[in-house]
Amino acid sequence: MRSYLKMLVATATLTGAVLCAAPAIAQPGDVPSSGDDRATAVAGNKVGKDCGTLFAGSHALAAGDLTFTVDGSNTYIDITAIKDGVEVVAVIVKGGPAYNVYEVADLGDLAWLDLHSPLVSSGKPAQISHWFACGVKDTTTTTTETSTSTSTTDTTETTETTTETTTESSTPGESSSSEVPSSNSTAVTTTTTSAEIAPVAEDDDLASTGFNGGWLVLLGAVLLLGGGAALVLVRMRSARH
Repeated sequence: MRSYLKMLVATATLTGAVLCAAPAIAQPGDVPSSGDDRATAVAGNKVGKDCGTLFAGSHALAAGDLTFTVDGSNTYIDITAIKDGVEVVAVIVKGGPAYNVYEVADLGDLAWLDLHSPLVSSGKPAQISHWFACGVKDTTTTTTETSTSTSTTDTTETTETTTETTTESSTPGESSSSEVPSSNSTAVTTTTTSAEIAPVAEDDDLASTGFNGGWLVLLGAVLLLGGGAALVLVRMRSARH
């Protein structure tokens, strides 16, 4: 009986010792040390696509948005510049079983030097497995429209053509010529002018010369009558015989 009680007491003591020791053993893995006053160490793992969850409205920035260097041991990061139009919210550095979160409010002004992952059992930062920056980028595009007004002026050139007409004194039956210069060639037009025929003058328009031919008309009439009478007498004589 006494041996049984001693066994129960020993078992309970051992179990209590194990339970008391368990939190001390598990704590180093549950609460990692950042090793940097500017950072907060968190157990587990995060990647760039988790930016929206870590910091609402943010996304993982491209490598070209930052100017940075990583030392030869792949342990420390220096960020010296940020591209215009880019706003960084935080930098996450993963190494070992945890990651460090560097918020910009804690980093202060650039440059941000010696960023690293949480400490491991050696008391030094773990080598960087990956790192990324969360932020926002100004995607507003300003478009400037320039209106160009083209004024078209129609210019009408008026060419005055001077026509020189050369008229030579002409007599009836001779020709007179006219020359009309052109802007491209000289055309010579020859016009033949015939002698103008004067209209026949009416009796009333004849010039008076002082000569009167009325008696000649009377003489002709007498001769005609005399000839006619002689012809009648000859025929009558011929009829009697």
